Amino acid sequence: MKIYPEIEVSNAQHEAIQALRNKAFPDHQVARSYYKQLLHMRALQYQDNQLIGYMGLDYRAVNVGGDVYKVLGVSDFCIDSAWQRKGIGSSMLAQLADYASDKDVDFIVLISELHDFYVANGFQLVESHASWLRIHEHTNYGVAVEYVDELYVKPMKDKSWPAGHMDWLGYMY
Repeated sequence: MKIYPEIEVSNAQHEAIQALRNKAFPDHQVARSYYKQLLHMRALQYQDNQLIGYMGLDYRAVNVGGDVYKVLGVSDFCIDSAWQRKGIGSSMLAQLADYASDKDVDFIVLISELHDFYVANGFQLVESHASWLRIHEHTNYGVAVEYVDELYVKPMKDKSWPAGHMDWLGYMY
């Protein structure tokens, strides 16, 4: 897996990401390589020059229970269906944790319905009320405040995810 700064992702890579992302998320089709907002980085996994794994990465501060944490958020994580159940997703998550371990990152965070997969890869399910910027098709629809029950976190330091309201300080991944 290689991590690219967003500004260095080529047109060909954007096209491959868009194709893989749209194939993986059929209910969320878009004519671009990201769903809601440009990301800070892209993690790409290739096999014989074919993109088989992708995750968008967003680095930001979030406020949880009044304390600020630096998080590396995972967005649109997907593996080509022909390559699923071969350890590629777990390998990408392990490489991401290695990457973040010596950076100023308190937690890796993501939203998912794949409970068993993420728990098996060292993530913890946390639930809380949260607020975030509701964005759809490049339009801001204001701030949402709702209960979130599919948030997974992986500590990168000796910190525990606190109880309390989570303010995403931006859009939800």
